[in-house]
Amino acid sequence: MKKLILLELALLFLATTFQSDNPPGWYQQTLPVNDFVNDIFFLDSLNGWAVTNSNGGNDTGYILKTSNGGSNWDIQLNTFNSIFAIQFLDNNFGYAVGGNGVAKVFKTIDGGINWQVFSPFGTSINSFQDLSFVNSDTGWICSQSSIGGGVFKTTTGGVSWVRQLDETFRPTKLFFLNKDTGWAACNSTKLYRTINGGMNWSLQFTSAFPLEAIFFLNGNKGWIRGGPDLTGNGVSYSTNGGFNWTSSHGESGGYNLEFINDSIGYAGIDNFKINKSTDGGKIWGYQQSPIYNNLQVSTIIFDSLNAWAGGNGMVHTNDGGGTLVNIKQSGSEFPDNFKLFQNYPNPFNPKTIINYEIKFTNYVIINVSDINGKIVANLVNKKQNFGNYKIEFDGSGLSSGVYFYSLYIENQLIDTKKMVLIR
Repeated sequence: MKKLILLELALLFLATTFQSDNPPGWYQQTLPVNDFVNDIFFLDSLNGWAVTNSNGGNDTGYILKTSNGGSNWDIQLNTFNSIFAIQFLDNNFGYAVGGNGVAKVFKTIDGGINWQVFSPFGTSINSFQDLSFVNSDTGWICSQSSIGGGVFKTTTGGVSWVRQLDETFRPTKLFFLNKDTGWAACNSTKLYRTINGGMNWSLQFTSAFPLEAIFFLNGNKGWIRGGPDLTGNGVSYSTNGGFNWTSSHGESGGYNLEFINDSIGYAGIDNFKINKSTDGGKIWGYQQSPIYNNLQVSTIIFDSLNAWAGGNGMVHTNDGGGTLVNIKQSGSEFPDNFKLFQNYPNPFNPKTIINYEIKFTNYVIINVSDINGKIVANLVNKKQNFGNYKIEFDGSGLSSGVYFYSLYIENQLIDTKKMVLIR
């Protein structure tokens, strides 16, 4: 008995002492399907869902579920529809929307084991683009369809719906803080706000960018993919509930964005990057991702370690994503000390020239990767003095397609650019 107790204590010590086997930063997770991920939603560090695209016709869209943080995913539903958005209220109640010629609402009351499928408006609307629920009964969905579309509200768990904005508004994104206060992105650049549950809507802001994402942490602090001018990076922030917006700076992106508190947030982007801000969205840097497209992001409120991103695959971090790149801070101009230029010619067959500049002696790495993130060539891997450099890349042994070349300084990713090989 004494030996058994000692063994159990030793196992407990090991379990609580050693870190996860997962690699640092962002690492790829394996999905059971190869479809494009349209949305991700996590309730906590273990339980999450993802929805995928259908390519039309008889192709299949999926609802996927994980109960171990994404290490394993199971198919909960397959359907001849693209599914564009999903949200869970708790471990049981969840909703999703999509369509493929006929707009569909998907509902579960048992965590996704079973799904009810509704076509609340028959064939008059071809698909729904987004949803926002505040409890298991009350929520909103939207369709940008020019015939029959608009914003619709239910207070009966999807049994009945009331149109609150008509098809002339062409809504694409919704975000509700509670049963009264919400926002809708309409006609590409118009932000509307309601303070009475959608009975009345007022135009709050007109963006110079298309409004492709909305996220509010509370009644004052919010972020959008869009902004007041064309000089920012596409993401803007508000501190007064959306009445005034200021363009962020740094990395471009923000096709989907979420904040875990008033400082830390993630924004979707492609090009093997995931954008992150640590100052409330004023400045954005990026972290490297092993997959090309990371347009969708999912976070957990007040959890600074766990986050997910996806598009052509799924990635996860459980350490906050690692080092940020290309953030200018007072007294530090590190990113400006190095430049990676666009290759020429581009497209090329089979050779091209890559130029780069370093202003201080550092260890330099330049890799070439394919569309899946696999390194296909290492062009530089050594310490170099300051100066301008030119290297030739020969793609004779590679197939036609899109490739990416990346500059690393002291093992930190500085920049990545795209090039096209045509055979």
